[in-house]
Amino acid sequence: MRSAAFYIGNGYVLKLSANLGKLKNHIQISKSLENVGLSSATPVKTANGREIVEDGDLYFCLTKRLEGLPVKSGDMYAGDSKSKARFVGEIIGQLSLALKNADAIVNDVNIYETCRNWALPKAKECMELPDAACKEYMEAFGQLYDKLPKQIIHRDPNPGNILLSDGKWGFLDFELSEKNVRIFDPCYAATAILSESFDESDSEKQKKWIEIYRNIIYGYDSVAKLTDEEWKAVPYVILCNQLICVAWFSEQEKYRNIFETNKKMLTWLLTVFEKLTFS
Repeated sequence: MRSAAFYIGNGYVLKLSANLGKLKNHIQISKSLENVGLSSATPVKTANGREIVEDGDLYFCLTKRLEGLPVKSGDMYAGDSKSKARFVGEIIGQLSLALKNADAIVNDVNIYETCRNWALPKAKECMELPDAACKEYMEAFGQLYDKLPKQIIHRDPNPGNILLSDGKWGFLDFELSEKNVRIFDPCYAATAILSESFDESDSEKQKKWIEIYRNIIYGYDSVAKLTDEEWKAVPYVILCNQLICVAWFSEQEKYRNIFETNKKMLTWLLTVFEKLTFS
């Protein structure tokens, strides 16, 4: 077990982790968000003033429990999916603006280098990816990467980490937060929804997801205005994230089924790449 969380009554959550650095990340980011007026799962100090308690190889932290229920990927496809997707994009945009000024020390990550040096070569070991297409992708992404705004990001805004309650919203789990291209978060949210609902035989659902993806980006832009380079880079970040997923799951034997799903997702995303672009 690397990390877990347990409800304590109605008002608190006990987080435990084997990774002290990630738990400190969560605490720093949560306190920074609270300082700018956003709802956040900040720590509750012990009687002697500590925020983290160590017991053997595990670290414990009691935090406030945020109100609301997590977003469900399946619900994104029902009803007015455009409005739902735009709202998700908007709140990720609000989070992005808050994180821009967050006072926290996090790892500085270069996803272009990660993709070029590890994720793409690893994915090519597992799948038949055309060399010419891979080269074209890396060249195009490389020309954009240095021009993309970078800041602290959530890094894991999957639907389960987004809470909604009577018009209010909040985010859970900042353990993976890092400095990265800021559009990674809305792109990650879109692919997380896809991964939890992907069906290679359901063309209508695939079409609906593209609509969801585009409206997440439109919603994000309405709050955190995208640069011209970011508009061009969005589909490359989508593919970069998917390449990283394929590479990571390829090394996790216990997630074999998820690995196979992510390979199918990557193949499909490559076939619809032009539909992921914004003119």
